[in-house]
Amino acid sequence: MKETISLITGANSGIGYATAEGLARQGHHVIMVSRNKQRGKAAQQNIITNTKNSKVDLLVADLSSQKSIRQLAQQVNERYDKLDVLINNAGGLFSSYTENSDGFEQTFAVNYLAPFLLTHLLMDKVRASEKRRIINVASIMQAKQFDLEDAAQPNSAKYTSMNAYKVSKTAVLMMTYYMAEHLSGSGVTVNTLHPGSIYTPQSARIVPTFLRPLLKLFMQSPEQGASTSLYLASSDEVSNVSGKFFKSKKMAQTVPFSYDSAKQKALYDKSIIWTGVNPSD
Repeated sequence: MKETISLITGANSGIGYATAEGLARQGHHVIMVSRNKQRGKAAQQNIITNTKNSKVDLLVADLSSQKSIRQLAQQVNERYDKLDVLINNAGGLFSSYTENSDGFEQTFAVNYLAPFLLTHLLMDKVRASEKRRIINVASIMQAKQFDLEDAAQPNSAKYTSMNAYKVSKTAVLMMTYYMAEHLSGSGVTVNTLHPGSIYTPQSARIVPTFLRPLLKLFMQSPEQGASTSLYLASSDEVSNVSGKFFKSKKMAQTVPFSYDSAKQKALYDKSIIWTGVNPSD
């Protein structure tokens, strides 16, 4: 039986770590992507020890930087013959307005532009695989609508972290639906999901300190949050399903704006400009 090679970003902690460990337990050859080399190595070793699966690789990349993403893609394309499963899991929520090294708002850069660019750069390896699955982690936190002109470089004076997060995750939905439509018939599936309300250091930062202990009582664990990603990565039930949003392993609907095909294309066309990728990738 041929091995299944799966790459997951943001794999050193939280949902990403739980997903990487789950894939390793299933026997996948796992490629972990982490921004921090030291933390990534520790997570990698823990997964190898816990799962007894030695095929767990670590690649280091800063997904807020398009240069770093291109370097990551080059490493993957040079080292691996195929990529069965690509899970764009890494994400961020930033309390104040910040621009990345490319001049884009940080939330949009990490949560949307990074998976857009990485997916296009790795598409040939996905096409060369057996499973051909692309999975984008989104959220039920969605923007009812947003101005495409301002998405990547919004007015800093009007910035709120939650609105920026909603815009970025809605863009992920639109990318997923658009790519699924245009990859129809290729064997490549593209789906997206809400992992649930997960207790992580990131989620804890958005509430007052004195309320943080209560979060653990009402929120899911990272392992529970990883379940839908693992389902989309491995289940035969979804082998031919594409262009869908999942919540708790079930299909669900997203905001009407995300299904607007004209808006999807407009966002895609702008994303090509923002990232400089070849549309044929």
